[in-house]
Amino acid sequence: MQPPKPPQIAAVDVVPAQPAQADSMALTHLSARTDASPPPVAYVVKVKLKSRLPATSLGWALYVSDVRIPKYWEYEDGIYFTVIDPNFFAEHKGERLRFSHDGAEFHDTGVKLPGAPASATPVAAISEALTSNVQTSATSRRRTTAKKAKAKKAKAKSAKAKSKRKRA
Repeated sequence: MQPPKPPQIAAVDVVPAQPAQADSMALTHLSARTDASPPPVAYVVKVKLKSRLPATSLGWALYVSDVRIPKYWEYEDGIYFTVIDPNFFAEHKGERLRFSHDGAEFHDTGVKLPGAPASATPVAAISEALTSNVQTSATSRRRTTAKKAKAKKAKAKSAKAKSKRKRA
């Protein structure tokens, strides 16, 4: 039986999110082990795929260089995994994402792991971080709100002008 074609990655995005309960326990363990207090944030690494993973008994293992990602989950646009240790990005930034069926033969995606976002402030819960419209900073949210208000105002002005033309 020939294995299916490896998934193709369209984009990779890292979003800081509020840690889930299990992530919070892992953060507590990490801080006790390293005598440092990492920020209370879980990074969601969203791997947008060009097509959905096929339903098959031959699953793909995801790797960052030679490091296997033990768990990943599917979401609407692809797959995602969480990272609680910010040092993971420092150690693996720029390394290639790869897939493998057997841990011996690897399929290089040509895509590299980005670094952690500059801001470690969680922008949403993990489930909300998976939606495509999550903004990564308060500045971006304000800018988006201002653009929406400006567009709404312009639309109202246009409708008012049309109304005046009809009356004339």
